[in-house]
Amino acid sequence: MNYKNTLALLPAAILAACGGGDGQTINAPQTPGAVVYSYPSDGQGEVSPKSDLVLRFSHALSDEDVASKIRVVGGGSEVAFSTEAVDGGRSLKITPQDELQPGTDYTVEFSENLQAEGNRRIATPNAVGPAGIQFSTRGGLTGIAGLDNTDATFKVAEMIPAAGSVFKPMDISTFRLRLTQPVHPEWKELGGVIEITNSNGETVPAIVLVKGRLVTIDPCIPDTPELCGRDDDFLTPGETYTISVRNLPGINGGVLESFSEELTPRDTGPRVVLFQEVIDSGLNAGSTESDARRSKLNGQIINGVTLNSVLQGTAGPSQQTGGLFAELAFAPAFEADEPLPLRVPKGSVLNSSSLDVLINGSVPVINPNTGEIQKTGNIKVTMLSDATGYLMPNPYTNDLSAPRHVKLFMDVSMNTEAAQPNASLSQNLLGVELTGIALVEDGTLTIDAIGMVEPNLLGQEVTDSTIAFHIEAATDATSQLDASDQRNTELEDLTGPQLVSWMPGPDEAIPGNRDQLQRPGDPIVLNFDEPLDSDSVASEFTLLADGTPIAAEDLRRKLDGTVVVLNPVGGLQHGVDYALQINGSLTDLAGNSTTSQTLEFALPEIAPAEASPIALTTYPGYPCVTTGLDLTNETHGQCVDAAPDGPRGDVLPLTTLPENRPIVVLFSQMMDLASIRDKETFVVEKIDPNTGDPIATVDGRLEKNQHRIRFYPDEPWEVDSYYRYTLASATAVDNCANALCSAEGYPLQTDLLVDPEDIGGPDMEIYFKGTSAVSSVFTPLRNLTTRDTNANFAIDCPTLADTDCEEPFAHKASKTPGEFAPVRNAAKMAVTNKEATALGVPVGASVGCPADESCPESKFIYQTMGLNVEVVGPAYDDDGNNIGVRVLLYPTMVAATSSSVFLDGFGENATGPLALRMRYVTPTEDNPMGLIEGVIVEGPNGEPRFVTQTDLSLDAPNLSLPLAQALEHDLYSKVIPLDLDGPIIFFDDGRMQIGILNNNSPAITVNITVTIPIINEFLSYSDCVAARGPTGIVSCLSDPDTTESGDIIIPLAIPTQGISLNFITNPIKEIPEEY
Repeated sequence: MNYKNTLALLPAAILAACGGGDGQTINAPQTPGAVVYSYPSDGQGEVSPKSDLVLRFSHALSDEDVASKIRVVGGGSEVAFSTEAVDGGRSLKITPQDELQPGTDYTVEFSENLQAEGNRRIATPNAVGPAGIQFSTRGGLTGIAGLDNTDATFKVAEMIPAAGSVFKPMDISTFRLRLTQPVHPEWKELGGVIEITNSNGETVPAIVLVKGRLVTIDPCIPDTPELCGRDDDFLTPGETYTISVRNLPGINGGVLESFSEELTPRDTGPRVVLFQEVIDSGLNAGSTESDARRSKLNGQIINGVTLNSVLQGTAGPSQQTGGLFAELAFAPAFEADEPLPLRVPKGSVLNSSSLDVLINGSVPVINPNTGEIQKTGNIKVTMLSDATGYLMPNPYTNDLSAPRHVKLFMDVSMNTEAAQPNASLSQNLLGVELTGIALVEDGTLTIDAIGMVEPNLLGQEVTDSTIAFHIEAATDATSQLDASDQRNTELEDLTGPQLVSWMPGPDEAIPGNRDQLQRPGDPIVLNFDEPLDSDSVASEFTLLADGTPIAAEDLRRKLDGTVVVLNPVGGLQHGVDYALQINGSLTDLAGNSTTSQTLEFALPEIAPAEASPIALTTYPGYPCVTTGLDLTNETHGQCVDAAPDGPRGDVLPLTTLPENRPIVVLFSQMMDLASIRDKETFVVEKIDPNTGDPIATVDGRLEKNQHRIRFYPDEPWEVDSYYRYTLASATAVDNCANALCSAEGYPLQTDLLVDPEDIGGPDMEIYFKGTSAVSSVFTPLRNLTTRDTNANFAIDCPTLADTDCEEPFAHKASKTPGEFAPVRNAAKMAVTNKEATALGVPVGASVGCPADESCPESKFIYQTMGLNVEVVGPAYDDDGNNIGVRVLLYPTMVAATSSSVFLDGFGENATGPLALRMRYVTPTEDNPMGLIEGVIVEGPNGEPRFVTQTDLSLDAPNLSLPLAQALEHDLYSKVIPLDLDGPIIFFDDGRMQIGILNNNSPAITVNITVTIPIINEFLSYSDCVAARGPTGIVSCLSDPDTTESGDIIIPLAIPTQGISLNFITNPIKEIPEEY
């Protein structure tokens, strides 16, 4: 044994000798009890608002009224909570009734002493600052500045470690900055600088991680990345270094004040390595959850990861396994009251057992490749930087028997082995803070700690998982020496990153030809099996458009966990063949290269629309110009339509918008983003409900993408206050100085129900009311048509049956011989029994061609639409049985291509572009807006299916009859009841597809009052036809000077499974064109 190793063993030896205990009993009744641990700890920041609070005591509580003696105060009010005793009363878990407020300071204190065993009294605890336990919650994760910012000034709120704080800089330190406002995702491209420099002003090599309000600077001195966090990776003790932040842009505007802090790291050597084993609770050995070993702190299964969410329900527990090699500083060099530094190297990995993937915890997700329940496979957590922390004396009590405290700060990447959950969950999680206690018993260092992570699931929901860590490390000399020798071997990584899935994906990826679902604004998403080196991501991709490389500076990049997101400036374009070259110098954290490969895809080619775009969904609100607004009664009036003596449609409710959500508008065509200007063509105002007049313009951030905009107000929407947003339009092409326009210069079509073929329309004003935050998950869906891909409500082909044109016929044969099944987002129309009546006379009638001809290709209309839904949670039947997952659909408007009905004697009668309105239902207490009810159920083969019943209303404002003068028709707000059902499929890139068909065959009877010319020797058209027979249907129309008025009745119907609707969710990761 050499001298260096002998010295290195001293830290753990000293710790073993005087490490304190948690099981001792102090019998003297005159000795007061004490709080010995809390989560959060006194002074802790960035605490999740979803956190439970935990107190641990020197002695078990005997107080039967403990809850009434504890006060949790924050934001000027007391927090209601419930309590649960843990570990025989030694710990107490405090669960707030509601989530805590973000960006708020809280205090835990006792209104009177708590009673503990042995007639002891436990007073209000305190470690630092005022009496009680003070902690502050993190800012929001909403995109709304007033919720996310923790201070009006953009600055560094805290650096850990820092001179003058409890945690001081060391030669092995990783520096973590907590900011008051979120950083712009493209901070580096915008000129931001984050660095550490030495006393000569030279930049020190470092890993820089930035996400939201969190920044990590991890110096990495060795020349090779795999040696970061090892023996030779340390700053020079005693030298002066400077942490600098300059010109750092915030996502909500403004630039962070120049931050510069000098530090002089302290020598921690010689250091000792301990192997800290993550202990199995018993689950991996086959124990049930009820029998699994639980944490003495909060009663959870130790090292069990359970994800709490609406989308997946309570998923877990997944059992963590493995271990960490912790490097401890030389203890004799530190005073007894000083924190003892420790480090866990970058690249360390913890694994967790596989879980079944369920929707809201009840309906299984099926792997479409295997037909079996989707499993996560191994869940992996990888350290992106050196995790650093401290062992320190108990801050709550001077009792030497009290356990020491542990702090560990880490930045991790999480991902899964299986492709679909990997794409859904992979991401970076910065600033994870573990707070725990350390004990040494029989030569084993035992750490119990609580930490919380908040992964974003599917890009839609911020979930949470509280993890009760239990780690054990042998402190004997042999174990320490073995750990030091084993560390490099165990952490050795010689395997390069592998591509698991990508968007759009290869042609064979389910559901096939996914590049045809890609639209401008959608990014390229690459999902790997391990975290990547950010510097290599910045340079190792080349995107070719029709064989020409796109300039590197025009290819925007984002790295999040194991996921790379790419999007060229201006977005991917239709009709372009793309090839993405992944170069072999793309590396993982250890410097291992990936395999060079080229991914090819092409967006579908589309013809110029030469028509106005429409708003497919407006959230909140309904996408039409209305009349009859009544804020007093909270109704939005009716959509303006072309119905005689109209409007005829339903009275729309005044919709609400939760205080923490943005306005979202989805467009049917690629938009001219320069025409969408805040406070000019897009205006948000607060409204006086008594007059309907604006009180003030709402300031905010307008995020733009080619097909979608989001408006985040600077301050949350005020509950019960009224607002209005206006989408400006015009009636002339290229009048984009005053209107929202498509990329082709056509202004927004706002009155589709009046004339869907005209240009633009009046401004669209949508009123709404602010409401409290809700727990359901907002999930936007979009429909991508197989035909009418340019959304001009026409098929750009010579005939509907054409298979060689810009929007070719591509239907598959149906089960009925000679017929075709609908493709995605198509609906089949038919005339019942191929017969209509004209002024009482039966006449042949058919959709697409005359009744005596066959034209199965011409029976379809093609819909363009979007859909917003709320995933609520469990759905129950009338007996209280869980039947699936409740989903609420926001009604919106659907645009569809024209359908032609051929009537014998009257020729082709075209409906013109159609508009279908989804209708609200009767409001209930738990559905106050009257959204459409739906449910996700488990199908007969175990697959998830979506089921709903809804009414649509059909309008054909431009219906025409060429051979008869149409006086009036009733194809306005014609109700169509639909019973819909279909499977839900999850792609390997994380997206979800819902495909639904109708199970009923709704009738649509069209009545048209006409004036027709007849032969003047007959009194009526029916007399003439009766006298002449079938030939009279045409010949009786020969004299234009004689007319008769009457009705044409056309009995249309949609056959069962004649409607095919298909929706997919947004990409999991995005790069907006403008933030």
